[in-house]
Amino acid sequence: MARSLSTRGRFAVAYLVLGAAVGAALGALIVLVERPGPQPPPPWSAWQPQASNETLRLQQIADHVGNEYTLPSGDPLTSVRIGGPATGKNLKAILIPTKPKPTTLADFDRFDESKSAIFLLCGLGGNCKISEGEPSAARGAVVRREALELALYTMRYNKAIDNVLVFVPPGPGQKKITSTLFFHRSDLSSRLSHPLRTTLPHAAPQPDTFASSEKKTVDELTGSALYKYVGILTANGYGNVLVISHA
Repeated sequence: MARSLSTRGRFAVAYLVLGAAVGAALGALIVLVERPGPQPPPPWSAWQPQASNETLRLQQIADHVGNEYTLPSGDPLTSVRIGGPATGKNLKAILIPTKPKPTTLADFDRFDESKSAIFLLCGLGGNCKISEGEPSAARGAVVRREALELALYTMRYNKAIDNVLVFVPPGPGQKKITSTLFFHRSDLSSRLSHPLRTTLPHAAPQPDTFASSEKKTVDELTGSALYKYVGILTANGYGNVLVISHA
């Protein structure tokens, strides 16, 4: 009888151990099910274009960025227009000469129009000048910040675009548009993979409120992007091209 009870006891202990193991496993499963998954990354920007096609997205980006930048009077710093001098020209490419006196297409770096976006920052004065206030280096830095923000939004939300050309208003002593900034996805890739606020943490500034740390970032990202506008030319056997040269 003692042996029988001992055997029965051993079975009972085994069942208790098994039950405890099953209970522990179920508890762990419940914890895993209830434990929240990894948090999604923060959005790249608080505002995003909502249009489903590229042309409308570009217009939404132009409107959004343009509305952020104002003069002390409250008027827009610039009107942001798509195309600029290239509008209606049926461009094939943007070209940058690689020789002092180029003679053939082989003497240019070529950027296909289909992978590029072109904008014009046009002041409200004649010939797109900014009519309010006096030109200054500080205001020029704000204009370059606007161009940079426009390029970042454009390439972030239009994966097919690798290049953004931005014409800027005439500067001191200039009677017409002669300056551009030309941005490339390869140069801004690290900025495009992190939220916009890590590059431009503040709201669009006035010249006298431009944070020095942010201005340094803008200077670093736009300094090598400055070019002179040469014009729109026709390349025989190829088509119309927009030519810029290193400033």
